[in-house]
Amino acid sequence: MAVARLASYPAIAVILFLLNSRWTVGAWFVSSGFFVAENESLGQPLLAWEQVREGVYRLSGSAVVWPAYAAAVLVVWTFARSRARASLALVLALAAAAALPWYAYIEGHPFRIRYGVPLVVACAAIVGTGIGLLPRRLRAFAAALSVAGALWQVSPLDRSAAVIAESQRDAQNLVGRRAVTEYLRSYHDGRPIMMSMGSLAHYMHDLSREGFAVHDFLHEGNGEVWTAAMQYGPRGFVTWVAIEERAEGGDAVYQRAQQSIDFLRGFERVAEGGGVALFRATP
Repeated sequence: MAVARLASYPAIAVILFLLNSRWTVGAWFVSSGFFVAENESLGQPLLAWEQVREGVYRLSGSAVVWPAYAAAVLVVWTFARSRARASLALVLALAAAAALPWYAYIEGHPFRIRYGVPLVVACAAIVGTGIGLLPRRLRAFAAALSVAGALWQVSPLDRSAAVIAESQRDAQNLVGRRAVTEYLRSYHDGRPIMMSMGSLAHYMHDLSREGFAVHDFLHEGNGEVWTAAMQYGPRGFVTWVAIEERAEGGDAVYQRAQQSIDFLRGFERVAEGGGVALFRATP
């Protein structure tokens, strides 16, 4: 029963994840089609593992990772020697966060620094647990040494840190999309805008600052209406269509428009910028 209660937390998280996926993109679980398999680690588990390690090292430096290895050994030793402290082995489960980026890189997903953030947290928790298992007279010294090593290798106030630099990759596109945003703000008539949640969800969030809500968009989470618009064309379903034409080879709407010259028949291109093109239905 104790294990079942503990397992209920990740179980609830998985259920909420599946529900959110269904609400937003129309599928319970999306396993393909949202990235271009261009990573050199495609089909190479060892190379994918090296990329996982690289991500963690670039985020935190080795001063957090290597003490975590030593602490993990100490936790396993304690698990084997002490029944009273055996439950401390649960902290090692945090390292399972490596499974997601590792599998993604094997499938060819582009390398992303941010995928290593949960592993930095895992390392810190494991190191803290290991320090707590040391003799009392050594704990303060080990803790101070660990913190000093981490701060020496990676400054917490570095504005050019790897994860910050990665998060700003879309900054230039954000500026470019102002032309699309301005046109929508000036001419939007309240009718729905077809936009892929899978590729432009971040732009939908940006548009919320201009007063747009999620129900202003036709996206994958609308189920059969989205499917019908993708199959027969958006004419009759929406007045506006916003398409990501550059990132990851273009989104699902762009790919569909490339397959059929009639897909956007009855629409005219009215604005573009930042990789996004805006189309409006003609009278």
